[in-house]
Amino acid sequence: MSDSAPVFYTADTEQVCCCLCGDAGRPVYDLPPYGVRRCSNCTLVFVSPRLQSMALSRFYDQVDYFEGGVYGDQSRFSPAMVLQRVWTAGRLGRIAKARNGRRPTGQRLLEFGSGYGLFLGAARDAGYQVQGVELSRPAVQVSVKQGLDVYCGQLVDAPLTGPYDVICGWDTLEHVPDPLAVLRRIRELVADDGTVALSTPYFSSLPSRLLGQRWWTLKPAEHIWHYTPYTLRLLAASADLVVTTMIRSPVSPANLTRLDSLVVLLRPARRK
Repeated sequence: MSDSAPVFYTADTEQVCCCLCGDAGRPVYDLPPYGVRRCSNCTLVFVSPRLQSMALSRFYDQVDYFEGGVYGDQSRFSPAMVLQRVWTAGRLGRIAKARNGRRPTGQRLLEFGSGYGLFLGAARDAGYQVQGVELSRPAVQVSVKQGLDVYCGQLVDAPLTGPYDVICGWDTLEHVPDPLAVLRRIRELVADDGTVALSTPYFSSLPSRLLGQRWWTLKPAEHIWHYTPYTLRLLAASADLVVTTMIRSPVSPANLTRLDSLVVLLRPARRK
């Protein structure tokens, strides 16, 4: 992130409630112009006040939003890129295992929050038919130059036609305006025998509990929902999805070095 990142004020923010309960929540941290709150009913943590949608678009449309991070550094031998390749291989492996080792060839994979298309490109190379959704216009431009099919916008607004065999989102669910709406849209798009794979920071992690409002992943301008294993399962159930695997270990290739991240695999709930 550059030093020229946009500055936001109270006029750029809005009040919101818990997407599960409609509760205004109780204050956890006061970080003007933002606030971090916890739902009094389900304990889901969210940012309110938070950036309005137009301000959020300005934030993600910074040309260098992804630069220098693990989802944007494209220098082949940089530490970030090496880590990215380990995660990608580990995550593709976990997805394959969840799908009983079925060959990717011909399977449809959708990634929301696809960034510069690093994971999409690797999935395409593995044999998947890939599509992406990404809010950042500069990132979409980079992806399109690589021959990737990426829609610019939010997943809930994307003109997509399912079913997809695999839908994934890496470090994206904490950014979306309404995660319940996103998971319900995913359930509409994923095949009944499909696989959903996500990663996200989690609020009950050791770094979060030790560091409080100094937690490096708090980032209230962009991370507007904060989950725990419990609230992720609640959200999934409300969207007719079932969590099958939850990885917290920082030595797992799918989550390597990450002390405050969950990698989660889900499947559609069985129809009654």
